Amino acid sequence: IIRDLAAAVSNYRSQSSLQDYLEQQGQVAISGVDTRRLTRLLREKGAQHGCIMAGSVDIKKAQALAQAYPGIQGKDLAKKVSIREITTWERGTIEIGRGERSLQQAQYHIVVYDFGVKHQILRLLVDRGCRLTLVPAQTPTDEVMALDPDGVFLSNGPGDPAACGYAIENIKILMAKKSMPLFGICLGFQLVALACGAKTVKMKFGHHGTNHPVEAINSQRVFISSQNHSFAVDTDSLPDCLMVTHRSLFDGSLQGIEHRDKPVFAFQGHPESSPGPQDLRGLFDHFITLVKQSLNAKT
Repeated sequence: IIRDLAAAVSNYRSQSSLQDYLEQQGQVAISGVDTRRLTRLLREKGAQHGCIMAGSVDIKKAQALAQAYPGIQGKDLAKKVSIREITTWERGTIEIGRGERSLQQAQYHIVVYDFGVKHQILRLLVDRGCRLTLVPAQTPTDEVMALDPDGVFLSNGPGDPAACGYAIENIKILMAKKSMPLFGICLGFQLVALACGAKTVKMKFGHHGTNHPVEAINSQRVFISSQNHSFAVDTDSLPDCLMVTHRSLFDGSLQGIEHRDKPVFAFQGHPESSPGPQDLRGLFDHFITLVKQSLNAKT
């Protein structure tokens, strides 16, 4: 949803116009919208349902469709966007003028549960020497363990985390294997919390943007993060086995958790943001540290 659609492609790196790209991807979009007015409306009333209609527009029908939309609460969307078959990934980050990095020497094997994973997450793991195996959202843990991973990553994704019962149960099984490092981002953060006994709630406004400040509790340092979620972990429901590592400085909501006895941690925002702030990319290094410690403990 944008105000003005550029008529000409001007960036030297562009391969197509935004309109052509959206059409190729089969994505719905609309321009000519007063986005400032829309933003004010959302700030006052919270998340709203809407309808984009093309061709012959029937306003009453559009309003009826928007009003009838049930929302995403209770919906498991992760399995809809997940891959269908196990695959691998070996592509690193892209640097302007140097191109795409590639996996030079794999030091660690990480299994990625794909709930709608962002490519930049995978690229940052590859940069850190990880050979990645991506598995569908509903993959049983025995199949994951048969891949002999050094750690498991729980990706971001859409929908209501509480509706992903299969993922919650799988995480419980993985956490029972005390030495298996787990790292969750966004939906993965919420799923880790649910697997430990916490609850999630639908937010009135949600967090959507690239400039959300969060505080690291131990160091009291402030980091700027990218955020895109409509559900949050209920602070009051957090079990004793989890400690809070980060909080939002906008509303105090939970942003980071870590298990007290297991190599398991998660972050609500997007430390991989691309584009966006890179303040929290050290979380990927923390995951690698846990993987190293787990491997050293086995030798």
